[in-house]
Amino acid sequence: MKTIFLASVTPYVGKNVVAIGLFERLRRLKLKVGYFKPIGPLATRHEGSVVDEDALFFRNVLKLAEPVDTICPLVMSDETVAQMLRGRLTDARERVLEAFKRVSDGKDCVVVVGMGRLSAGLACGYSMEQFIRDVQARLLVVERYRWPAETLDGILQMKSHMPEQFGGVIFNRLQPSTLTQINRSVRPFLKAQGVEIFGAVPDDVVLNAVPIGDLVAALGGKVLCGGDRLDGLIENFSIGAMNPDAALHFFQGVANKAVITGGDRADLHLAALQTSTRCLVLTGGLYPNGRILARAEELGVPVLLVSQETSATVEVCERLHGQTSLHSERKIARAYEVLDKNVDWDLLEEKMGIK
Repeated sequence: MKTIFLASVTPYVGKNVVAIGLFERLRRLKLKVGYFKPIGPLATRHEGSVVDEDALFFRNVLKLAEPVDTICPLVMSDETVAQMLRGRLTDARERVLEAFKRVSDGKDCVVVVGMGRLSAGLACGYSMEQFIRDVQARLLVVERYRWPAETLDGILQMKSHMPEQFGGVIFNRLQPSTLTQINRSVRPFLKAQGVEIFGAVPDDVVLNAVPIGDLVAALGGKVLCGGDRLDGLIENFSIGAMNPDAALHFFQGVANKAVITGGDRADLHLAALQTSTRCLVLTGGLYPNGRILARAEELGVPVLLVSQETSATVEVCERLHGQTSLHSERKIARAYEVLDKNVDWDLLEEKMGIK
């Protein structure tokens, strides 16, 4: 049985995207594949229990047989963090390894997604570096290459700490100029250090898009209409703070967007609804008039009311846009497509010992 552990040097690099693509690739090879997440930072409630949000989503999307609390046995809920800080979280290693044993039973391969750095879990008493050694996993590093020195130092440090386990790197979410640099300079540099690059994956508009439902959850807003359209994807955010004529011209140049503006700006609401708008985010707790809601309902555009002022709302939206959530069927399909085009699966399988 082979175990592939996905780690990263920096956060928000798209490990889940790579995990989805890798899982699907292994299934295509007719292998029995499991998915595991030792530590989950995204606590949410499900059927009366606290579980990791990503683990729950992956269980549903990948149609996994194991219970979600087995797929991710250590969730960083408020209670778990409190136990950790009081020094009472003494069974982390046992919990993780017992759950992994159940997930890996009868499998040919297990894809494991870590929190990021190999030091993750130290505060709980069980680092991911130790987990990798315990289960004899192969290490696959996923990175974005936003800060070259930090990224390269981190990759080489992982290789020096775990030379036997180290497999290689997939660079993900790359801008065109960075993609060129990876292929021209970084690839031969790392090759000389004994590091294989399995793929250089360009940034993708669809994968970076924010599901409207995620926006609702992050802002804690109230959906005034279009509640059945929350699986739509927002590719851009626009701020409405100008006169209607200028706003219409501006909005026409931005596709598949959410428009963020005060709830009392009916003129901007109407301008936004004349263009490619996926969602209206109305700030300040100010309700729009009935004409706006009727038009939005007619067009199938969700309208979200939030209590925050516009500047605070924009800050939350920008933070979401820097992450890659896969909580959308359309994004899952896109992940398969993008990775298949840009990852050398044959080389990865060779280096990871997958037959």
